[in-house]
Amino acid sequence: MKKFLSMLLRHWSRTPLKVSLTLFTVALGTGILIISFSASSILNEQIGKELEEEGVILYAANGSWSTEGTIDLQRPAEWDIQAPELVVSDIDEVVLTAVVGNPPIGNITTGGVSYEVRSTAGSEPEYFDIFSLDIIAGSPMSEEDLENGFKKVWISEETAIALFGSPEEAIGEWIQPPGEVLRRGPGGQREQNMIIQFSVTGVFSTPSEIARQAYGIADIVFPYTAMLPGGSNVTMQRNMMAGQFVLKADSSSIEKVSANLRQVLTGEYGDEIEISVWEGSLRGTSDYMDGLRQAVNIFTVTVNILGLVLLVTSSLGIFSIMVVESLDRRREIALERAIGASQKMVIKEFWSWSLALTSIGALLGAVLAFFASGPVLGTLQPLLGEIAAEFSSSAGVKLPALLFGLFLAVGCGGLLGLLPAFSAVKGSISDTLREG
Repeated sequence: MKKFLSMLLRHWSRTPLKVSLTLFTVALGTGILIISFSASSILNEQIGKELEEEGVILYAANGSWSTEGTIDLQRPAEWDIQAPELVVSDIDEVVLTAVVGNPPIGNITTGGVSYEVRSTAGSEPEYFDIFSLDIIAGSPMSEEDLENGFKKVWISEETAIALFGSPEEAIGEWIQPPGEVLRRGPGGQREQNMIIQFSVTGVFSTPSEIARQAYGIADIVFPYTAMLPGGSNVTMQRNMMAGQFVLKADSSSIEKVSANLRQVLTGEYGDEIEISVWEGSLRGTSDYMDGLRQAVNIFTVTVNILGLVLLVTSSLGIFSIMVVESLDRRREIALERAIGASQKMVIKEFWSWSLALTSIGALLGAVLAFFASGPVLGTLQPLLGEIAAEFSSSAGVKLPALLFGLFLAVGCGGLLGLLPAFSAVKGSISDTLREG
C-alpha cells in the first residue's frame, strides 16, 4: 500500500492531467458499460415478463389457413363444446382455455356518438384469467352471463376513460354495435335494422402494449353467447362456436403443447379433423413477438459493444501509465532484482499497481452509473416504442450489471497494465545498472 501511494503521488505530481484523465476515462467507460448492461437486463426482463413468465398462450382452431393468412373455420365445428375442457383435463401443461370468437365490429355507438373500435372478442370468463386482466370496476363475467347470453359487455380501462371519463362512470352505461339488417316481405323488400344494446358490466385493467399487440387482447369483450340469435338452440350454437379457443400453458415449449393438443383432439374426434395451432392473435399468426425479440437483441448487442469499446479505449490510459512507470524505474527494478527480487515479484508489483489504479476508476464509474442511469436510460425511451413505459418504470442500475461491469473493467485494466511489466524485467541486470 505504501509503495502504491508513493507511485500514485509521484505520477500525480509529474502528470496530474494525465492521471486525472486516465481515471476519468476508466470511470466513464465503466459507467457506460454498467448502464448498457442494465439497459440490456431491463429490456430482456420486460420482454420475458410480458411474453414468457407465465408460459405460452396459443390459439387453436378447427380449420385451415387461407391464402390471405386467416383461418377458414369449419362450420359446424368438428368438435363440440367439451373439446376445450378435454384439453385442460388431458394435457398437464394446459391450465386454462376459453372459447373465443372475433365479432366483425368496426365501431360502436354510445350517447349518440360513434367510435372506432380497435379490437373486440366474444369469449367466456376464463378469457380474463388467461390474459391476467383484473376487473377494476363493476363485476366479472359469470357462467350465468354465458349460459343466458346476457347482453353485457366488459371494456378495458383505457376504453372506459375514452368513452365515459373513468371506469366507475362506465358501469351501467350502454354501447351499441352496428345493428343487423333483417329483410322481410316478398323479395326481402322490407328492411329492419335490429339494434342490440349492451350494458357495460365491468371494466378490466388495460394490458401492457406488448401483450396487447402480441396476443391481440381485445378492448371490448362480450359473452360469445350474447352474439347468438335469440330463441335459438343454445347448445347447438355453443357447439358450433367451440371450433376456436385460446389456451394458456404452463410450459416454454410451443411445439410440445401443440403436439399434445393435436394428439388429444384427434384421439377424441378422429384423425380427419383439421387443427390449426398458432402463437399470435385471434386474427392469425403475427411476426410481432419475433420481431420484438430480434429488435431487443440487436439493440442490446449494439449498446454493449459500444460500452466495451469505450472501456478498452479508456484502459489504454492505464497501459500508457504503466509503460512510463516501467521506463522510469528500469534502474530501480534492476537493483531490486540484483538483491534477490524475482521477475515474478516485479510483475506482481506492476499488476497490483495497475489493478489498484483501475479499481479506483471503476469505483468512480459505478458511482457515475448510479447517478446517471436514470437520465441516460430515459433518453432511450423514444426508441423503444410500445415497451417505453415498462422500460422507464424499471430504469436504474441492476446489481448483476454492476458486478459484471466492475469485473470487466478491473480485468481489462489489470491485463493491459500488466503487459509493460514483462518488458521491464527483460534484459541484463548489469547492463541496465551500467546504463543508469
